[in-house]
Order: sequence, then C-alpha cells, then structure tokens
Amino acid sequence: MVGADVLQEFNRLRTLSKVFSNAAHDINNALQVIGGNAELLALRTELGPAELRRVQAITSQTGRAAIALDRLWTYSRPGDSGRRIVDLAGLVDVAAALRSYAMGRAEITVAVESLGVCRASADRALILQIYLNLLMNCEDVLAGRPGASVRVLLERQGGECVVTFLDNGPGFSDAARARLADGAALPPLDAKMSGLGLWVATRIAEAHGGRLEIASPPDGGATVSLRLPAA
Repeated sequence: MVGADVLQEFNRLRTLSKVFSNAAHDINNALQVIGGNAELLALRTELGPAELRRVQAITSQTGRAAIALDRLWTYSRPGDSGRRIVDLAGLVDVAAALRSYAMGRAEITVAVESLGVCRASADRALILQIYLNLLMNCEDVLAGRPGASVRVLLERQGGECVVTFLDNGPGFSDAARARLADGAALPPLDAKMSGLGLWVATRIAEAHGGRLEIASPPDGGATVSLRLPAA
C-alpha cells in the first residue's frame, strides 16, 4: 500500500513539472536578453583585453545555461511522446549532461563508450527517463565511495541494442534481484526511490518490447543492461 506521504510527494513533483514550464520560458527570455547585450558589448572597439574577456565569459556562460535549461525543459514538458527512431547514444549524452553537476559534486566519474550505431524505435522521453533513473541509482549507491565511477557501454548485439550501466559499487543483493523480478507488485519505496526507479525502468523497457537485466559481476560492482529491439 502506497502511503500518503509518497502520494503527496508524487503530487508535488507533478505540480513542479507544470510550474517549471512557465518558469523556464521566463528564464530563457532573460538569458536571451543577457546574451544579446553581451554580444553587442563585444563589438565595442574601446573595450580593453580584460573587459573583452569578461564579456566573452558572459556570452559563453549564458549559452551554457540556455542549453542546460533547454535539456531540462525538453524532459519535463508533457506531450512529447510517441515512438520514432531514437539515437540511444545521443540520449545517454543528454542524461549525463543533466546529472553532470550532481555527479561532479559527488566525485563520481562517468564514461560513455559507443561501439557502433545504436538506434531503436522508442519514445524518446521514456528512454531518457530510464537513463536518468539508472544514473541516479548509481549516485545513491556510490555516494561517499572513493574512486566511484560509472561506465555506460552501448553496443549492437544481433537484433538488439544494448545499453549497459556499470558501476563499482556494492552490487545487488539477492533480495533486490528477487523484488525486481516480481513484476506483480511495486518494490519497497525507500527515501531515495531507487527501488521504484528500477521498477519503472523495467516496465518501460517491457512496453518497448525489451527488457532490463541486472547482475553483480564476480569482480564486484553492478550492471544494469537495457535491451531494446534495434531499428
């Protein structure tokens, strides 16, 4: 039974996603004004080298902020659904960029390796949701571990595209694997919702004709592999 506190949190997140859309437009408009004025200042011939460097820094950082905001807005906005041919590697880059600040603060390194072209007929927003869930789960288990790292490997295996997340954390327990395999019931919801993230990722994969596989290799760590029919 899902508790009232969990439902309240879900409602808060739903409300936040709707409010964020309006806020994102306002912030983006402000960034365009700042960036446009910085570009005009850069054309001023009387600026010295130091002032010009500051103006260029404003232009560069404004562009970075606009790109980050656009990624977040694209993911959070409703209605961007429907299957199309999706570049799975490109979506990994988007997910990694959305979590780069948190990963950096946690001193977790992320490496993405693509072995060939990986494309699938999929709902872009839902696949991105899988990636974000898996990355945030890695953050949860790797927090505070020295030398924490995540490797994302994309490859084509026969008729499937395989996206594997490998971390050097403690690995999965037998109980966790059993709960994930039990598709009839929701997993226990802990404070960080990591169990729910895996459960949702599994259901999304199945809806795309694919599957999610988890394992704890003998040499340590954990792997989660998303397998989707290749386009």
